[in-house]
Amino acid sequence: MNEDPVSEARNSGISPRLFAQRIKAVLWDKEIAISRLRLPVVLVASLIGLALFLELGFHAQGFYIGDVLSAKQISTFANVASLNISSFDPVLVGALVAATVLRVVFGIAVGIADVVFYKRITGQDFDYDAMVNLAIVNMIFLLTAIFTFMNPWFMALLEHYQTWVERIPTVVETHGVVAIALACLIGDFCFYWSHRWCHKLRFFWTLGHINHHRSHKLTQVTQAMDPQAFLLDTAGGKVFALLLLPPLVKLFASDLSTGGWALVAVLLIDTWLNPSHSTTLYYLELRSRYLRALRLIFVMPGVHFTHHSREAHMNISDGCNFGARFTLWDRLFKTYCEPPPYIPEAGLFSENADYIRTPLRFIAHPYVKLYLELKGNRLGHWPKIMFGPTSYNPPNKVNMES
Repeated sequence: MNEDPVSEARNSGISPRLFAQRIKAVLWDKEIAISRLRLPVVLVASLIGLALFLELGFHAQGFYIGDVLSAKQISTFANVASLNISSFDPVLVGALVAATVLRVVFGIAVGIADVVFYKRITGQDFDYDAMVNLAIVNMIFLLTAIFTFMNPWFMALLEHYQTWVERIPTVVETHGVVAIALACLIGDFCFYWSHRWCHKLRFFWTLGHINHHRSHKLTQVTQAMDPQAFLLDTAGGKVFALLLLPPLVKLFASDLSTGGWALVAVLLIDTWLNPSHSTTLYYLELRSRYLRALRLIFVMPGVHFTHHSREAHMNISDGCNFGARFTLWDRLFKTYCEPPPYIPEAGLFSENADYIRTPLRFIAHPYVKLYLELKGNRLGHWPKIMFGPTSYNPPNKVNMES
């Protein structure tokens, strides 16, 4: 019979404490370093290729291209509800499907370009270690959606909320191009506030969105998604957008089905805006005054890349440039920061930031730090530790990097 690890360690002369330290050294402290792996070149290349495949599948929606080809619903713009196209004119359906496929293919091409041209653009080596680490992390984060949608209490609460939303009267009903514009603006308004508040409240930042910003050499394929458990998926705009978007959509109803060919135009615009963490697209933006001019309206890749900057003067309100597709809300609420004429250093504002390259520590680090903060401080400080502003530091600080 196989012995448990502790008994095995004791029988082999290794104390359980030393055994635990060795396990910690491997799973917690030791970071992924592909260059130090004693593996054949073919295996290393295969590992990198698999990580790139997974990252492109996550961020360019490459995994769903088969669904796109047979889809009855099309997503045209960020934070706008998917559109049932089964009753549309066949020619328009074909154009929408083709544009959706183009969005996926373009996203894949941009991700590959970031890998190939990163050193030429930035003068630094591409971070293959981070890409492999984040491919593993993102797979695990995707699985966290199960904790939301298999929770009967949460689903029951969501049903009650939806029932309440349905009772809200419609004040304005729009059609055609006006409906498309209104739906896009409302969706982006809700995302703006969801995104901004998750930068301001400790709970959503510490356990959710900080993961997305823990990337020092940012590209389209070296970014972590937020945990997909509903409350922590702040980058997806789900937390506060859940409270804002459904009531606003009910008050200002938009019949997108009458948008016609304007839907194709909107989808093509979204195709360029979607790879918003790309160094390649930022570089092209710097070289084209026409692309830079579009920042007046749209969150171009350079605008969102600046949101990830760790340079202090860009920290307007626990960050900057919180909109997903339009710069309107950032300009209106004074959080817009014009991208600099160079690609800024990305990451966390803290000088002691830990850009973790081991999956277990990357995922568990925020929870361990929060637990130690609660354990080391009196009960009266717990509300602020959990739900205070992100700038708050408890009386007894935890000696642990961000």
